[in-house]
Amino acid sequence: MINRVLVRTYIGQAALLWSACALALFAFAWVRVWVSSLVDMGQFRTILEQFRDFERFAPIGFDALFTHTGRVGMTFDEPIVILCTVVWCIARGSDVVSGELGRGTLEMLLAQPISRTRLLLSHAFVAVSGLAFLTLSLWAGIAVGIARTTITETVPPPSFRLPFTAFEIPLTTGGPTQESFPMSSVVDPWVFGTGVFALFAFGFFILGLSTFFSSLDRYRWRTVGAVMTVYVLQLVIFGLGKAAERLNWLRGWSFFNCYRPQKQIAEITSGGMSAPWRLTGPDAESWFGPGVYPLMLIVGGILFYALAIAIFRRRDLPAPL
Repeated sequence: MINRVLVRTYIGQAALLWSACALALFAFAWVRVWVSSLVDMGQFRTILEQFRDFERFAPIGFDALFTHTGRVGMTFDEPIVILCTVVWCIARGSDVVSGELGRGTLEMLLAQPISRTRLLLSHAFVAVSGLAFLTLSLWAGIAVGIARTTITETVPPPSFRLPFTAFEIPLTTGGPTQESFPMSSVVDPWVFGTGVFALFAFGFFILGLSTFFSSLDRYRWRTVGAVMTVYVLQLVIFGLGKAAERLNWLRGWSFFNCYRPQKQIAEITSGGMSAPWRLTGPDAESWFGPGVYPLMLIVGGILFYALAIAIFRRRDLPAPL
């Protein structure tokens, strides 16, 4: 269902953008892991406890951030990670139809013995494969960072707390000591596989949405504008849903509500490696398990691709200007 010549052409067109995004994700993940090791866990806990009132704005509870795994997992919610993923998806998705029409090259492509469906699927193959390797480059950066990072923590001297009081009596006269150990001894890079899949599902949804808008228009700039409008509106709706308890119902109307890498990583800590892939809730009141949400994004992306193919096959293409 794909054309090898088209695939090679699309790879050549996307190689520079993919290389830049992959390098940025790999380097940022590595540096992000290293920077997280510089903050003393005890001091970090003391600082974060002062902002308990703002916990609802965080992707997960603060208690999960008191672990090294939780702090490294915050990489998936960093703006630069989301930005690189969205840039790749919108740039490639918007180019398939409206980009070719704007350059005046679509008629030449379709003059060849190539069906419209095969053209779009060939473009999708390159875009989706590039997205998969982008998320893997982020995972590789996290893994390398974990393997190459050493943690130094301050260990307080042993003490005894008096019963029914808040007073602690030190058992030694020495002060706090510092202990160093490799991060790989407390953080398993395989834990972040569920976060990588969540990021891929999020990007796949954006990619399908961009392809859908591209199949409707002839100008790429309008396609990009339409996708960004939907993206910003969904982000605002999601933010309002988290800001106020009475607006919590708005979160269900935003696809950002399905992007939960931190919560899926936290599930591994409490329930093991299989926990984030569970499709059913832990009780009768929870309909969906954590594994349902990335699948919803995947299904949404497939639906947008199916609509794009249907529209593109029946669309009358305007003459190039």
